[in-house]
Amino acid sequence: MIRKILFVMLPLLAMAGVCTADSVNVQLSAGSTSVTGDISARRYIPSGFLKFGGGFVYTHDHETEYKFAALHLTAGSETIVPGLTCDFGLRALAGKAEDGPHSGDLGAVGFTGNVNYLFPREILPIPLEVFGGMTWAPSVLSVEDSDGYLEWTLGTGIRIVQNVSIIGTYTKYRMDMESGPGDWRLNDDVLRLGMVLRF
Repeated sequence: MIRKILFVMLPLLAMAGVCTADSVNVQLSAGSTSVTGDISARRYIPSGFLKFGGGFVYTHDHETEYKFAALHLTAGSETIVPGLTCDFGLRALAGKAEDGPHSGDLGAVGFTGNVNYLFPREILPIPLEVFGGMTWAPSVLSVEDSDGYLEWTLGTGIRIVQNVSIIGTYTKYRMDMESGPGDWRLNDDVLRLGMVLRF
């Protein structure tokens, strides 16, 4: 049921976000065995901004395969350090995971956070940015066959023009599952290259 809700809500959320947002980011990245995409709408408020959107992940590498859709809602702001922004909130995801003889349905609502730093021109003449993010869902917030979820990403990018970045990312996934035979864990790490468009 949670997967059906997410797949219905993703396009609706994307359309609503584009219509009501002050800015929109569209990201698409791919590696040799994996592809991921995300659309995020940002609405500015007096204390900072709200960010909402959704995305997907698909990876197929020999016996390991996982795919899921996700929705996220965070609040954030710029910090006292020029160029540094942070946001924190919730992320819900649903999909499937397979690893060798094991397979199961993935579902969780996790705590998520992101940090982004764009180096000022006074420090670097090249518009270089570094960023990171993490999502963690404990067992009590996991549903379907999931018993815990952890994902973290580190990345860097260059803004080739004001509203376009070329990025490279490293992402680590850990999925604890209870679908049998016996409890099992899927661990995977992925390198991707991609692009971010800002509107």
